[in-house]
Amino acid sequence: MSTPTPNLSFTPKEIRLATATLATLAIIAPTLYYLLPSYSSTESTPHLTTFRKFIAAYSSRRPQALTATASNNFTYRSLPSSRKTSPRNLESFHAHAAQMFDLFESFNMITQDPVHFSKSTNTVTAHCKMGGRVSESSEGGKKLIEQGVEQWWVECVLMVKMDRSGRRVVGVSEFVDSAKAEELRERIEGGFE
Repeated sequence: MSTPTPNLSFTPKEIRLATATLATLAIIAPTLYYLLPSYSSTESTPHLTTFRKFIAAYSSRRPQALTATASNNFTYRSLPSSRKTSPRNLESFHAHAAQMFDLFESFNMITQDPVHFSKSTNTVTAHCKMGGRVSESSEGGKKLIEQGVEQWWVECVLMVKMDRSGRRVVGVSEFVDSAKAEELRERIEGGFE
């Protein structure tokens, strides 16, 4: 027994209705994608909450706020290794942050989207822009302002490792624009014209 062949003919009215429906979906789908807030399962993790607190603390210009979420065995590394900077423990990172913040009247660490969280390594990684308005109340800031530098910005990639709970920062590796870091050092030390 043979299977009957289906009738695939459509009326002009059915074709217009199908075309209009597909055209509407083609417009609505991308619009919804761009207009509705995106949700990622990692947005509400303790790791990202701690990361956001850490990033926000930069604008306080207070080393105590910056290290508030740090663990006792915290380490900081400035990369690339060709810069030959030694790793810092919590105490030396605190002192380094105080020195850096002293140069600025205002300071921000601004993350660029997307921010990545690796559950397997408990690490949040972000491309950032950091800097702000230079302070004329510090010696280094005065030197920069005398050279016509009123704001200083530099790019970096932050890799912030958390403890398993995501509530403590165990370590920060900061891959910084080496040329800009060296230029800042030379300007402050007087070797840059």
